[in-house]
Amino acid sequence: MPFTLKPIVARQALTSTYGSNIAINPYQGCVFACEFCSAIKMNFFTGRTKEKWDKTGWGTWVDYKTNLVELLHKEKEKIKKSKIYFGNATDIYMPIERKLGLIPPILEFFLENPPIELEVQTRGTARDIARDIPLLQELSKKTSVLVSYSIHTDREDVRKIFEPKAPSLLERERGLRLYNEAGIETRLSCMPILPLNPEIYAERFAPFVTKRVWIATMNHKQLTKDLFQKHFPEWLDESFVEAMMQKTREEFEKRGVKSFYNSITPEAKKERWEWREKKIVERKLKPIAVITDTNQLNLF
Repeated sequence: MPFTLKPIVARQALTSTYGSNIAINPYQGCVFACEFCSAIKMNFFTGRTKEKWDKTGWGTWVDYKTNLVELLHKEKEKIKKSKIYFGNATDIYMPIERKLGLIPPILEFFLENPPIELEVQTRGTARDIARDIPLLQELSKKTSVLVSYSIHTDREDVRKIFEPKAPSLLERERGLRLYNEAGIETRLSCMPILPLNPEIYAERFAPFVTKRVWIATMNHKQLTKDLFQKHFPEWLDESFVEAMMQKTREEFEKRGVKSFYNSITPEAKKERWEWREKKIVERKLKPIAVITDTNQLNLF
């Protein structure tokens, strides 16, 4: 199936997430074609499919926004009061970014108009992320900068099943290492957790994580149920996944890396909620109503 790349004019640069946090996505669509990605619904929202979670054509198209910096100037008052997620619905370091160069002008804008916090989300290779590291280093002198790096397994065979067009684990390890060696805060995103060996996974990636590892189960399980049933049926058992998440957490904490994980237990849900409330206070955002019944919580 051919790949299509199309310029589009955006109506706004920033979109709301939760609380006072906002996101910016220079691209719609993603060439990495991860089977579990919630952004698959962009197929539907851009009129490419009739069903919201239809994967048809996912990974074969990207629309890129041509006017984001112009829009940012109009929306800059929002930035001063917010945490910004950079690339929460696409990957900003797809290989096409080498040619298009959408990211540097946006980071340069943030240097002049720093948000409360900037969180970059990617699984890009060292080659693709290296160009912008000096800009992130400069920005980290003005505000909090965190890179949330997505690596879901220690097994290349697993990666090929669930992330068929995404960078290899070795390429991602090099990228995570590069951020770490540049002195940029790093978080490892194991959301969703895929089949892995907790000890090997932690041993391999913990040395390059400064913040924490985030571990979660599959959000939209209907997207990957058939793949798990065919290749890893034991991972459809909630109690098995719970044990693997707990073991992964333990292995990282042995190596000095804190963690959060999306557990089915009320205790873990309560822990995650308390952490979110703490961050809200730190950022001086409007408090969210306190929830004491952990059965009400849907945190991921």
